[in-house]
Amino acid sequence: MPRIVKSYKQFFDSLQITISGTMGLRESLGVMYDAIMSSIGAEEVDLMDTLKLPGEYADKLRLDFLADDIVFVNSLASLGLKKSGMQNSEDFETYLSRPCRFMMVYNVESNELENPVFILIQSWNESLSDWETLRLFRLNGDVKKFYDKLSSKVIQIEKDGTKYVYNSTNRNEWVLQNPDRAGKKFKKYLRTDELEEILKGEGVRLQII
Repeated sequence: MPRIVKSYKQFFDSLQITISGTMGLRESLGVMYDAIMSSIGAEEVDLMDTLKLPGEYADKLRLDFLADDIVFVNSLASLGLKKSGMQNSEDFETYLSRPCRFMMVYNVESNELENPVFILIQSWNESLSDWETLRLFRLNGDVKKFYDKLSSKVIQIEKDGTKYVYNSTNRNEWVLQNPDRAGKKFKKYLRTDELEEILKGEGVRLQII
């Protein structure tokens, strides 16, 4: 059995998003980004105004464009800031079904081991087959929490007052972290398709923690 990294109490000190069973697991895992940013004390700010970008950039706010744009680099430098390279959620060991890409913005004298001042983030909208509006967040906490939340693989399912905590080692297999509650439906080991069926049941609640 895999080693349990967090204690049961620590699960509930983590990010919690309650989603009714009317949403499938994959859909549920795609709505986390706002909650992730909130949980790490990140505050959304106006991108154009905060970073002093020229007006014509309103139609160019794609992270892949800004990543290599010298005007953007110079605008940051004029504010005493610098950017990191662009990163993708799919490069991390995450089970989130909705990809995002992001870039850290640091004080110019900082190194990338220190906390950034801002995070630029853009998530994928599958229904539009395109990236959503680029957003800027001021970071007020430890950036490590962002990466921790991004790679979280813990969910809690509640049914008839009983709570079952599952951890995923990959996108398809889940291990019950309170195995004393294992039963015919809530088994010690579940596949994602089995979890999907459970979530369709009446009175089932899901928390991503």
